[in-house]
Amino acid sequence: MVPYPPGGGTDVVARWVARELTPRIGQPVVVENRPGANGIVAMQHVQGAPADGHTLVMTTADTVSVNPYVYRRLPYRPEAFVPVAAVTRLIFALVVRPGFGAGDARAFVARAKAAGTPVTFASWGVASTSQVMMESLRAEAGFDAQHVPFQGAAPAVQAMLAEQVDAMMMPVGLALAQGGRLRILGVASHARFPGAAEVPTLIEQGFRLAADLWMGVLGPPGLPAAAADRISAAVQEFVRAPEAAAFFTPNGMVAHVADRAAFAATIRADDALWRERAERLGVKLDE
Repeated sequence: MVPYPPGGGTDVVARWVARELTPRIGQPVVVENRPGANGIVAMQHVQGAPADGHTLVMTTADTVSVNPYVYRRLPYRPEAFVPVAAVTRLIFALVVRPGFGAGDARAFVARAKAAGTPVTFASWGVASTSQVMMESLRAEAGFDAQHVPFQGAAPAVQAMLAEQVDAMMMPVGLALAQGGRLRILGVASHARFPGAAEVPTLIEQGFRLAADLWMGVLGPPGLPAAAADRISAAVQEFVRAPEAAAFFTPNGMVAHVADRAAFAATIRADDALWRERAERLGVKLDE
């Protein structure tokens, strides 16, 4: 199960995992997209699925480490899901539409401050990591901006290509996939991304913003350890393979090789990180 529409980063990774996992476990792995409410629809469905290893969710920190701190009422329990397999970490970047006149992040901030009306920025959902990261940059740099949420990364990118929205904090691979039609102004990581080494980090440009987004497979509450271990071992096998870089790098990602215990530790660490960001920015929803 994928909590977002086809064409976004999570969907792309899920389809790659399904293709690689199928021969290793000897049964078909089918991807079903069930978008809605910033991932809540799919997570609620998987929470209620039989804990037999046949229903899993490919998700990100959005649904596990962000939603609990921005929604006052959440119809699923993130802590009850079983960590099965880490897959990757997405590298974010500040990206602008084709006609936006800025060559780097500093120029973007300068123009945003000088604009008579707020710049607009897209995200793949209200209170998503995409919004929280842009709100973090806005708060640090001190410019005004109007959030325009979409139901997924793919429709947000289409709006940017159509010049309907000015900017977005998105996975760098998603920007690279647009063939130069979107301009990458800075990478939100501690180091430059190998697939776009000419683009400086936001830290290099004077902005203290670095955050990668984990992506991995979770199981419903009560999933037996034997089933989780079997799938985890198979996923680790192809994620750590040298040829996996041919998939990860063009998609703006790095491999996240971790056993189940290490993946659980990553989730806990990111939970604290995103909680602090969401609470500091005051992002809260009534749903």
